[in-house]
Amino acid sequence: MNNALKDGLIRAMKDKMPGGNNLASALTEILCIGKEAVYRRLRGEVAFTFNEAAVISRELGISLDKIVGNSSPGSTVFDLNLPEMTDSLNNYYGILTRYLNFFRHIKTDPQSTVCTASNIIPFTFYSPYENISKFRLCRWAYQNHHLQRSSSLSEMDVPQKIIDTHIQLSKEIRQVPNTDFILDNTVFSSLVNEIKYFSGLNLISAKDTGNLKAEIHAMLNEMERMSISGSFNNGNKLQIYLSNMNFEATYSYIERRDFQICLFRVYSINSMDSQNSKICNIQKDWIQFLKRHSTLVSQSGEMQRIMFFNQQRNMVDSI
Repeated sequence: MNNALKDGLIRAMKDKMPGGNNLASALTEILCIGKEAVYRRLRGEVAFTFNEAAVISRELGISLDKIVGNSSPGSTVFDLNLPEMTDSLNNYYGILTRYLNFFRHIKTDPQSTVCTASNIIPFTFYSPYENISKFRLCRWAYQNHHLQRSSSLSEMDVPQKIIDTHIQLSKEIRQVPNTDFILDNTVFSSLVNEIKYFSGLNLISAKDTGNLKAEIHAMLNEMERMSISGSFNNGNKLQIYLSNMNFEATYSYIERRDFQICLFRVYSINSMDSQNSKICNIQKDWIQFLKRHSTLVSQSGEMQRIMFFNQQRNMVDSI
């Protein structure tokens, strides 16, 4: 690596983790090298290898293409976050851990914000519910031939570390000081239709269906309470909008003072993401456009809020 790239990487790491000792300790663990070797690199006496830079980028959420300064105006770099077919659940665990680190970093800034326009029920809302979370994961795993055919969710084996990380990530996401959600009006109908379909294929039992139905009602009640208060149960600000337009994908934009990332949902539970400032700003503008064509129902829009949640409950009762 030439001096400009080396210096840029060191600056980016120090911005992520202020305090030389904290950074040195983190790099010792991330790179599996001695602390003196880390200090030589931080002093600029020894260059980071390309593999080391790649590992640091992944673990600390640093955009290498931003450091390099991509000269092509029409291109950017995305992390696809696609689990390897040979060990998909363990790789999915790695993806969860990556996002867990993102949100642990983001939540510490009181101005940090998460904005999402979603055409499926967002992870933030369904992740505390065991059966819904398992249904989403097992649906994806079955479609990708990673789970054997089963007639009950209880028979589908999900590693405990994934369950634990789901719970941790759910808690960390709600720690972000400011969160906006724009919901497509099909978010619940798509889940209801999936449950009916998998039940019809005998991939989930009647008991599973009943448990899912009960959890969806509980989730609707929680979402309605939070929309009335305009906050999560921990007091952090939450604004929910109901879109007057349908959109073809789920878009997210996350920022804090020294960090930004945008995400696009792909292949059911995966998201590809980019930290390129240009694409992040485009994503931010697009979400703001959708927000202007939506109705705010957090501490507002009482009639629209009541109608929406009643309609969703009636739909869930059809399961």
